[in-house]
Amino acid sequence: MISSSSASRIIDMKYWIPLLLAGVITSCNFPLEQVSDPSFLPAIEPTTTPLAITPISPENTPAQQPFTNSTQAVIIEPEQIPTSTPAPPSVGVSLEEISILSPGPGSHVTNPIQVSGFGGPSQSDRVHVELIGEDGRVISRGYTYLYVLPGNAGHFYAEVPFESSLVAEQAWLVVRSFGERYGELRHLTTQEIVLLTTGSPKIYPAIRGAEKISIFRPRGNSIIEGGHVLVHGAGWTDRERSLRVEIKDRLGNVLGSASADVESGTYGQLGPFAVEVDYETPFPQWARVAVFEWNDSHPGLVHYTSVEVWLRP
Repeated sequence: MISSSSASRIIDMKYWIPLLLAGVITSCNFPLEQVSDPSFLPAIEPTTTPLAITPISPENTPAQQPFTNSTQAVIIEPEQIPTSTPAPPSVGVSLEEISILSPGPGSHVTNPIQVSGFGGPSQSDRVHVELIGEDGRVISRGYTYLYVLPGNAGHFYAEVPFESSLVAEQAWLVVRSFGERYGELRHLTTQEIVLLTTGSPKIYPAIRGAEKISIFRPRGNSIIEGGHVLVHGAGWTDRERSLRVEIKDRLGNVLGSASADVESGTYGQLGPFAVEVDYETPFPQWARVAVFEWNDSHPGLVHYTSVEVWLRP
Protein backbone atom coordinates (compact mmCIF):
# COMPACT_ATOMS: atom_id res chain seq x y z
CA MET A 1 0.00 0.00 0.00
CA ILE A 2 1.45 3.41 -1.04
CA SER A 3 0.97 6.14 1.51
CA SER A 4 -0.40 9.55 0.51
CA SER A 5 3.01 11.19 1.13
CA SER A 6 4.77 8.61 -1.10
CA ALA A 7 2.19 9.14 -3.82
CA SER A 8 2.75 12.89 -3.59
CA ARG A 9 6.50 12.43 -4.01
CA ILE A 10 5.94 10.17 -7.02
CA ILE A 11 3.70 12.78 -8.65
CA ASP A 12 6.28 15.50 -7.95
CA MET A 13 9.02 13.39 -9.58
CA LYS A 14 6.76 12.85 -12.58
CA TYR A 15 6.81 16.59 -13.29
CA TRP A 16 10.37 17.39 -12.15
CA ILE A 17 12.24 14.67 -14.12
CA PRO A 18 11.34 16.09 -17.59
CA LEU A 19 12.37 19.58 -16.44
CA LEU A 20 15.72 18.30 -15.14
CA LEU A 21 16.41 16.37 -18.36
CA ALA A 22 15.57 19.45 -20.44
CA GLY A 23 17.98 21.51 -18.34
CA VAL A 24 20.78 19.00 -18.84
CA ILE A 25 20.30 18.87 -22.62
CA THR A 26 20.16 22.64 -23.09
CA SER A 27 23.17 23.24 -20.83
CA CYS A 28 25.46 20.74 -22.59
CA ASN A 29 26.51 23.10 -25.38
CA PHE A 30 30.18 22.19 -25.12
CA PRO A 31 32.83 24.60 -26.41
CA LEU A 32 34.73 23.71 -29.55
CA GLU A 33 37.95 23.31 -27.57
CA GLN A 34 36.68 19.93 -26.35
CA VAL A 35 37.01 18.48 -29.87
CA SER A 36 40.10 16.31 -29.53
CA ASP A 37 41.10 16.52 -33.19
CA PRO A 38 41.16 20.26 -34.00
CA SER A 39 43.53 19.82 -36.95
CA PHE A 40 40.57 19.28 -39.25
CA LEU A 41 38.78 22.49 -38.32
CA PRO A 42 38.87 25.32 -40.88
CA ALA A 43 42.23 27.11 -40.91
CA ILE A 44 40.66 30.57 -41.27
CA GLU A 45 39.59 32.01 -37.94
CA PRO A 46 36.18 33.73 -37.79
CA THR A 47 36.17 37.51 -37.63
CA THR A 48 33.24 37.39 -35.21
CA THR A 49 32.16 34.99 -32.51
CA PRO A 50 30.24 32.08 -34.10
CA LEU A 51 26.57 31.85 -33.24
CA ALA A 52 25.49 28.90 -31.12
CA ILE A 53 23.21 26.27 -32.61
CA THR A 54 20.20 24.97 -30.69
CA PRO A 55 19.46 21.24 -30.36
CA ILE A 56 15.85 20.47 -31.28
CA SER A 57 13.70 17.74 -29.79
CA PRO A 58 12.03 15.31 -32.23
CA GLU A 59 8.68 16.39 -30.80
CA ASN A 60 9.26 19.86 -32.28
CA THR A 61 10.11 18.63 -35.78
CA PRO A 62 8.02 16.92 -38.45
CA ALA A 63 8.25 13.15 -38.40
CA GLN A 64 10.71 12.06 -41.07
CA GLN A 65 12.21 8.73 -41.98
CA PRO A 66 15.56 8.67 -43.80
CA PHE A 67 15.31 8.37 -47.56
CA THR A 68 17.23 5.49 -49.09
CA ASN A 69 17.83 4.27 -52.63
CA SER A 70 14.70 2.13 -52.36
CA THR A 71 12.42 5.01 -51.31
CA GLN A 72 9.76 5.59 -53.95
CA ALA A 73 9.76 9.12 -55.36
CA VAL A 74 6.54 11.12 -55.70
CA ILE A 75 6.63 13.97 -58.23
CA ILE A 76 4.09 16.68 -57.38
CA GLU A 77 4.91 19.02 -60.26
CA PRO A 78 7.73 19.29 -62.80
CA GLU A 79 10.56 21.44 -61.49
CA GLN A 80 14.28 21.72 -62.27
CA ILE A 81 16.06 21.14 -58.96
CA PRO A 82 19.68 20.50 -58.10
CA THR A 83 20.54 16.84 -57.79
CA SER A 84 22.87 15.33 -55.26
CA THR A 85 25.87 13.25 -56.29
CA PRO A 86 24.46 10.11 -57.95
CA ALA A 87 24.37 7.25 -55.48
CA PRO A 88 26.65 4.42 -56.61
CA PRO A 89 25.54 0.77 -56.67
CA SER A 90 24.89 -0.56 -53.20
CA VAL A 91 26.86 -3.76 -53.81
CA GLY A 92 29.81 -3.74 -51.44
CA VAL A 93 29.18 -0.15 -50.35
CA SER A 94 27.48 0.59 -47.05
CA LEU A 95 25.00 3.38 -46.36
CA GLU A 96 26.42 6.79 -45.56
CA GLU A 97 27.41 6.94 -41.87
CA ILE A 98 26.22 10.54 -41.50
CA SER A 99 23.56 12.03 -43.79
CA ILE A 100 22.13 15.55 -43.77
CA LEU A 101 18.56 14.89 -44.86
CA SER A 102 17.38 18.50 -44.74
CA PRO A 103 18.25 20.92 -46.17
CA GLY A 104 19.38 18.98 -49.24
CA PRO A 105 22.16 20.01 -51.62
CA GLY A 106 21.59 23.36 -53.34
CA SER A 107 18.77 24.38 -50.98
CA HIS A 108 18.10 28.09 -50.43
CA VAL A 109 17.60 28.64 -46.70
CA THR A 110 16.57 31.53 -44.48
CA ASN A 111 17.46 32.24 -40.86
CA PRO A 112 17.37 30.05 -38.80
CA ILE A 113 18.14 26.82 -40.66
CA GLN A 114 16.19 23.76 -39.55
CA VAL A 115 18.65 20.88 -39.90
CA SER A 116 17.74 17.21 -39.65
CA GLY A 117 19.80 14.14 -40.38
CA PHE A 118 20.62 10.56 -39.57
CA GLY A 119 23.92 9.09 -38.43
CA GLY A 120 26.14 7.64 -35.77
CA PRO A 121 27.20 6.10 -33.55
CA SER A 122 29.17 8.88 -31.88
CA GLN A 123 30.72 9.44 -28.45
CA SER A 124 28.11 10.48 -25.86
CA ASP A 125 25.50 10.29 -28.65
CA ARG A 126 26.30 13.80 -29.83
CA VAL A 127 27.41 15.26 -33.15
CA HIS A 128 29.06 18.60 -33.93
CA VAL A 129 27.30 20.90 -36.40
CA GLU A 130 29.01 23.87 -38.06
CA LEU A 131 28.07 26.43 -40.71
CA ILE A 132 30.93 27.85 -42.85
CA GLY A 133 30.48 30.89 -45.10
CA GLU A 134 31.85 31.36 -48.61
CA ASP A 135 34.81 33.39 -47.26
CA GLY A 136 35.77 30.62 -44.82
CA ARG A 137 34.39 32.23 -41.68
CA VAL A 138 32.67 30.03 -39.13
CA ILE A 139 29.16 31.47 -38.91
CA SER A 140 27.72 29.15 -36.26
CA ARG A 141 28.70 25.99 -34.43
CA GLY A 142 27.63 23.74 -31.59
CA TYR A 143 26.51 20.24 -30.62
CA THR A 144 23.28 18.38 -30.98
CA TYR A 145 22.27 14.88 -30.02
CA LEU A 146 21.40 11.56 -31.59
CA TYR A 147 17.95 10.49 -30.44
CA VAL A 148 18.83 6.83 -30.05
CA LEU A 149 19.89 4.22 -27.53
CA PRO A 150 23.61 4.63 -26.66
CA GLY A 151 26.06 3.29 -29.22
CA ASN A 152 23.66 3.26 -32.18
CA ALA A 153 22.80 5.39 -35.18
CA GLY A 154 19.79 7.69 -35.03
CA HIS A 155 18.20 10.98 -35.99
CA PHE A 156 19.58 14.36 -35.06
CA TYR A 157 18.01 17.81 -35.26
CA ALA A 158 19.35 21.33 -34.82
CA GLU A 159 18.39 24.96 -35.36
CA VAL A 160 21.33 26.77 -36.96
CA PRO A 161 21.22 30.61 -36.94
CA PHE A 162 23.25 32.77 -39.30
CA GLU A 163 24.04 36.39 -40.10
CA SER A 164 25.23 37.66 -43.48
CA SER A 165 25.75 41.08 -45.06
CA LEU A 166 24.97 39.62 -48.50
CA VAL A 167 21.60 39.00 -50.12
CA ALA A 168 22.70 35.45 -50.96
CA GLU A 169 25.81 33.58 -49.89
CA GLN A 170 27.24 30.15 -50.60
CA ALA A 171 27.79 28.12 -47.43
CA TRP A 172 28.48 24.62 -46.16
CA LEU A 173 26.86 22.65 -43.38
CA VAL A 174 29.41 20.38 -41.69
CA VAL A 175 28.50 17.50 -39.35
CA ARG A 176 31.09 15.50 -37.38
CA SER A 177 30.86 12.35 -35.28
CA PHE A 178 33.46 11.13 -32.79
CA GLY A 179 35.06 7.84 -31.77
CA GLU A 180 33.39 6.22 -28.80
CA ARG A 181 36.67 5.20 -27.15
CA TYR A 182 38.70 8.45 -27.17
CA GLY A 183 36.48 11.05 -28.80
CA GLU A 184 38.68 11.55 -31.86
CA LEU A 185 37.19 12.51 -35.23
CA ARG A 186 35.35 9.49 -36.64
CA HIS A 187 33.31 10.73 -39.61
CA LEU A 188 32.54 14.03 -41.33
CA THR A 189 30.14 15.07 -44.06
CA THR A 190 29.35 18.40 -45.71
CA GLN A 191 26.36 19.84 -47.54
CA GLU A 192 26.52 22.86 -49.85
CA ILE A 193 23.62 25.32 -49.50
CA VAL A 194 22.77 28.97 -50.21
CA LEU A 195 22.02 31.43 -47.39
CA LEU A 196 19.30 34.01 -48.08
CA THR A 197 18.86 37.18 -46.06
CA THR A 198 15.75 38.06 -48.06
CA GLY A 199 13.26 36.10 -50.11
CA SER A 200 11.60 32.73 -49.68
CA PRO A 201 13.39 29.48 -48.83
CA LYS A 202 13.52 26.60 -51.24
CA ILE A 203 14.35 23.32 -49.54
CA TYR A 204 15.33 20.42 -51.78
CA PRO A 205 15.20 16.77 -50.69
CA ALA A 206 18.20 14.61 -49.84
CA ILE A 207 18.63 10.87 -49.52
CA ARG A 208 20.64 8.65 -47.25
CA GLY A 209 22.56 7.08 -50.08
CA ALA A 210 25.74 5.05 -50.30
CA GLU A 211 28.85 5.95 -48.31
CA LYS A 212 30.89 8.48 -50.30
CA ILE A 213 34.20 6.96 -49.17
CA SER A 214 34.09 3.31 -48.07
CA ILE A 215 37.04 1.51 -46.49
CA PHE A 216 36.96 -2.21 -47.33
CA ARG A 217 40.35 -3.04 -45.85
CA PRO A 218 41.38 -2.94 -43.08
CA ARG A 219 38.16 -3.60 -41.22
CA GLY A 220 37.35 -2.06 -37.88
CA ASN A 221 39.12 -3.64 -34.88
CA SER A 222 41.65 -5.36 -37.15
CA ILE A 223 45.18 -6.06 -35.84
CA ILE A 224 47.78 -4.26 -37.96
CA GLU A 225 51.49 -4.96 -37.60
CA GLY A 226 54.72 -4.96 -39.59
CA GLY A 227 55.07 -1.21 -40.25
CA HIS A 228 52.78 -1.02 -43.27
CA VAL A 229 49.13 -1.60 -44.14
CA LEU A 230 47.19 -1.91 -47.40
CA VAL A 231 44.21 0.48 -47.44
CA HIS A 232 41.62 -0.51 -50.03
CA GLY A 233 38.17 0.90 -50.69
CA ALA A 234 35.86 2.69 -53.11
CA GLY A 235 34.26 6.08 -53.44
CA TRP A 236 34.00 9.26 -55.46
CA THR A 237 35.19 12.85 -55.09
CA ASP A 238 33.69 16.24 -55.94
CA ARG A 239 36.60 17.90 -57.74
CA GLU A 240 39.81 15.89 -57.85
CA ARG A 241 40.28 12.14 -57.88
CA SER A 242 42.97 12.08 -55.18
CA LEU A 243 42.19 11.07 -51.60
CA ARG A 244 44.41 11.43 -48.57
CA VAL A 245 45.06 8.48 -46.28
CA GLU A 246 46.40 8.86 -42.73
CA ILE A 247 47.02 6.62 -39.75
CA LYS A 248 46.52 8.63 -36.56
CA ASP A 249 46.82 7.85 -32.88
CA ARG A 250 44.19 8.86 -30.33
CA LEU A 251 45.85 12.27 -29.83
CA GLY A 252 45.69 13.09 -33.52
CA ASN A 253 49.38 12.50 -34.25
CA VAL A 254 49.98 11.24 -37.79
CA LEU A 255 51.87 7.93 -37.72
CA GLY A 256 51.81 7.41 -41.50
CA SER A 257 50.25 8.99 -44.60
CA ALA A 258 49.87 8.56 -48.35
CA SER A 259 47.77 9.66 -51.32
CA ALA A 260 45.38 7.42 -53.23
CA ASP A 261 43.76 8.04 -56.61
CA VAL A 262 40.18 6.97 -57.27
CA GLU A 263 40.25 4.85 -60.43
CA SER A 264 37.23 6.33 -62.18
CA GLY A 265 36.61 8.14 -65.45
CA THR A 266 36.13 11.52 -63.79
CA TYR A 267 35.25 13.14 -60.48
CA GLY A 268 31.77 12.39 -59.20
CA GLN A 269 32.01 8.81 -60.47
CA LEU A 270 32.44 5.73 -58.28
CA GLY A 271 35.77 3.97 -58.45
CA PRO A 272 38.12 1.84 -56.32
CA PHE A 273 41.28 3.03 -54.62
CA ALA A 274 44.19 1.19 -53.00
CA VAL A 275 47.47 2.30 -51.42
CA GLU A 276 50.05 0.85 -49.04
CA VAL A 277 50.79 3.12 -46.10
CA ASP A 278 53.98 2.88 -44.05
CA TYR A 279 53.71 3.80 -40.38
CA GLU A 280 55.78 3.98 -37.22
CA THR A 281 54.52 3.31 -33.71
CA PRO A 282 56.71 2.87 -30.63
CA PHE A 283 54.22 0.59 -28.89
CA PRO A 284 50.92 -1.24 -29.54
CA GLN A 285 47.96 1.13 -29.39
CA TRP A 286 44.53 1.92 -30.78
CA ALA A 287 44.68 4.08 -33.89
CA ARG A 288 42.49 5.19 -36.78
CA VAL A 289 42.96 4.57 -40.46
CA ALA A 290 41.33 7.60 -42.10
CA VAL A 291 40.57 8.34 -45.75
CA PHE A 292 39.37 11.82 -46.62
CA GLU A 293 38.77 14.32 -49.41
CA TRP A 294 40.42 17.72 -48.98
CA ASN A 295 39.66 20.92 -50.87
CA ASP A 296 42.38 23.59 -50.76
CA SER A 297 39.66 26.24 -50.83
CA HIS A 298 36.57 26.28 -48.62
CA PRO A 299 35.30 24.34 -46.76
CA GLY A 300 38.63 22.47 -46.51
CA LEU A 301 37.76 19.00 -45.29
CA VAL A 302 34.92 17.76 -47.53
CA HIS A 303 34.40 14.17 -46.39
CA TYR A 304 36.13 11.98 -43.81
CA THR A 305 35.81 8.24 -43.15
CA SER A 306 37.78 6.19 -40.64
CA VAL A 307 38.03 2.79 -38.95
CA GLU A 308 39.62 2.00 -35.60
CA VAL A 309 42.39 -0.65 -35.57
CA TRP A 310 44.83 -2.14 -33.07
CA LEU A 311 48.24 -1.01 -34.28
CA ARG A 312 51.45 -2.89 -33.49
CA PRO A 313 55.08 -2.02 -34.40
